[in-house]
Amino acid sequence: MNENQQRKLEQVLDHGYEFHFGDYISKGFALFQKNAGGFIGFAIVAGLIVVVSSLIPIIGSIASSFFLAPALTVGAYLVANKLDKGERTEFSDFFKGFEFVGPLALATLLMALIIVASLIPMFVAWGTSGFFAWVMESQSDPFGAGEPPPFPAWSILFAIPAVYLGVAYGWATMFIAFYRMRPWDALEMSRKMISKHWFIIFLYTFVLGLLASAGVVLLVVGIFVTYPIMLCAQYAAFADVTRLMEESESDIAEHLVE
Repeated sequence: MNENQQRKLEQVLDHGYEFHFGDYISKGFALFQKNAGGFIGFAIVAGLIVVVSSLIPIIGSIASSFFLAPALTVGAYLVANKLDKGERTEFSDFFKGFEFVGPLALATLLMALIIVASLIPMFVAWGTSGFFAWVMESQSDPFGAGEPPPFPAWSILFAIPAVYLGVAYGWATMFIAFYRMRPWDALEMSRKMISKHWFIIFLYTFVLGLLASAGVVLLVVGIFVTYPIMLCAQYAAFADVTRLMEESESDIAEHLVE
C-alpha cells in the first residue's frame, strides 16, 4: 500500500462514508452480466475444486478452508475489479487470487483463531451445564444418554462477539489483494472500516447470503449464478467505500513504473 492509498483510507476512517445498499447490489448484477459466462464457468470449476479437496481426510478440509476457498474468492474479486475498470478479462484471471495465497491463508487462520477464542465463554457455559457431556454420551450411546440437560439459552449471548467479528473481518481478503496489506493490518482495517456501519453491512451480508442461497432452491444449479453475483456485490460495496477506483496521478504513475 502506497502513501496515497493509506491517506485515502485514513480519510474514509476519519470522515466516515455512506453505504448505498441497493446501488451495490445493482452494480453486482451489472458486473456479473459483463462476463456472465466466465463467472458461471468459474463457479462450477471452483465448486468442483473445493468439493474434491474436501473429500481428502483432514488435509483436504484444511486446504479448502485456508488455501483454496480464500484464493478462489479473491480471484472473483480481481475479475470484478478488471470489469469495473472496463478492462478485458481472461478465464485465468479468476485464479490470480493464488498469487496472494500465503497472506490470505494466514489472515483466514488468524480470523478463525480469534473468532473461536471469542466463543470460549459460551463453550464454558455449555460445559458447566452438562450439555457437552450429554452430546458426547448421546453420540456413543444414543439410547442410553437419557434426557438432555436444560440448555442454557442465555449462553447464546456469548456468541455476539463472534458474530461481530465475522462480519467486521469480511473485507480483509480484499485489503490484502487490492491494497497489498499484511494479514493483521488487513484484518484491523476491515474491522475499523466495517464497524462504522456494522449493522447495515451485517444486513447487507445477510441479504447477499439469502441471494446466494436462492440459487440452491432454483434447482441447485442456480448457485452458479447467484454466488458470483454475491461476490460482485461484495466487491462493489468494498470498492465504493474504500474509494478503490479513485486513483490519484501518483498511483497511476506507480502502476506505469511497475
